[in-house]
Amino acid sequence: MRARPASVAEAADWDGQVAATGRAHLLQLSGWASVKAATGWAARRFVIEDATTAARIGVAQILLRQLPLGLSIAYAPRGPLVATEHLPDAIAAVAQALAGDRCASLLCDPEEPDAPEIRAALASRRIRPAGIFVQPSRTLLLDLRPSPEDLLGAMKKKTRQYIHKAERAGVVTEDTTDLDRYLAVLRRVAARDRFALHDRAYFERIRAAFGDGVHLTMARVGSEDVGAMLVIRQGDRAWEMYGGWSGEHAEERPFYLLKWRSIARMRELGAVRYDMWGLTERGVSADRTIAQADPLAGVEQFKLGFGGDTVSWIGAVDVPVRPALYPIWRLAGRRRLAASA
Repeated sequence: MRARPASVAEAADWDGQVAATGRAHLLQLSGWASVKAATGWAARRFVIEDATTAARIGVAQILLRQLPLGLSIAYAPRGPLVATEHLPDAIAAVAQALAGDRCASLLCDPEEPDAPEIRAALASRRIRPAGIFVQPSRTLLLDLRPSPEDLLGAMKKKTRQYIHKAERAGVVTEDTTDLDRYLAVLRRVAARDRFALHDRAYFERIRAAFGDGVHLTMARVGSEDVGAMLVIRQGDRAWEMYGGWSGEHAEERPFYLLKWRSIARMRELGAVRYDMWGLTERGVSADRTIAQADPLAGVEQFKLGFGGDTVSWIGAVDVPVRPALYPIWRLAGRRRLAASA
C-alpha cells in the first residue's frame, strides 16, 4: 500500500474525494483545513492506493504543525478514510509518505469501533495508543431515518416530557445568522461552566468555510435568549459542534426543546445521522459519587435521554515518522497538539 500526494485535480475536488470513500467526516473536509490554517496548521492531502494495482483504497487529509528546531507533527483528524481491514497499512503508508519531512510522529483518531482485533493489527505495525484525546473517543449517534414520532418515542420518558413541557411553556426556537447573538449565550455558558471559548474570528471562519451548512439555532423565553446551538451539516450527516444553556428559566426546559428542534431540522434537510459530538471518555458510572465528580456526567445523561447509539471509537493512535525524533513527540509534542488541535 502507498500514499501519494493528491493531484492538482484531486485536491481541487477534495470534498468529492472524501465523499467517494463512503466514510466522509467533517474534519477531513477542505473547509476544516481552512479553519485550522489560521491557527498554524498546514494541510497535506494523500490518496491511498494498492501499491501493485493502483486501486484506490481511500484518502487522508493531514494537518502539519511546526515545532521548535524545525520539527513538525502530523495529525489526521478522523482519518485516514479507509475500510477497517486497510487501516493499519494505510496509517503506515501515510507515515512513510511524510518521512521526507522533519516530522516526529503521525497521530490519527479514525472513526473505527474499538475492538481487540484492530488494536492487535495496529500494534503489529508499531501503531500504538497515543495517550491523549484530541477528538472524543465516545459519542452518541442518532439515526434520523425514522419518523419524528418514532424518534420521540425512542427517547427516555423524562426527555420527551421535558420537550413537551417547553412547548407548552411557550419556549421559542429560531434560526439566526446573528453571530453576536449566538456568542452572547455561549459566553454566559462558558463563564458558568468555566471552559475556554474560541474567539469570534474562529466562528466566522467556520461560517465562511461551510456556508449554508452552518446552522445557528437559538432558544428564547419571552425576549431573553437562553440557549444556543451550532450544527454543521455536510452531505447526509450533521455534527453538533458548540452549544449550551444559559442556566436561566430552568422550569421551562428550553434546552431540551432546542436540541430536539435541531435534530428535527437536520432530518428535514436530508441528514440521516446526527452526531452529538462526544460523551465522557469512560462513561457515566452508576456510582453516584463518581458521576457527580465528573463535570460532564450531567451532560452525558442529558444527551442519552434523546436515544440513539453510544459508540466507542478506538481513540487516538500514533506511529513514528522519524524514529529518532519520536521521543520528542512522546515527551513534548503530544500536549501541544492536544491543546491546539
